[in-house]
Amino acid sequence: MNEDEISREIFKQPLKIFRIYNAGYYERENLVLIAGEECTLSDFILFQMEYNEKDLPDYAKSHFLTFDCIELKAGDRVRIYTCKGEDREEKGINTGKNYHVIYWNLDAPVWKEHENEVKLQREADSYAALLNSKDA
Repeated sequence: MNEDEISREIFKQPLKIFRIYNAGYYERENLVLIAGEECTLSDFILFQMEYNEKDLPDYAKSHFLTFDCIELKAGDRVRIYTCKGEDREEKGINTGKNYHVIYWNLDAPVWKEHENEVKLQREADSYAALLNSKDA
């Protein structure tokens, strides 16, 4: 996706699940969200879903992330690393956009190369995306 395509797509959602990078590499794997409008990150919950052999949610193996109260402007990015670390802000080297870097502080990688189910829920609304980490 180019910047124009991304902009058109993100304005359909206040916070867009964009892409998973470096799936399976604990120290490097991360998920990027892009704000399509001004919003507060603490209004959202992120779900990484796992399913059992009957295709029912396996909540014991799934992961959930709540956020601190961070105000986002349209175009801001949120980079969520699976590994342990200290949250920070930075400018994107290639994009020049504001990134809020958040560490999930999990003990192992959670993303796979293909068919990751990521859900992002805002108050009473929700949407989901099925992502392959190699998709651009």
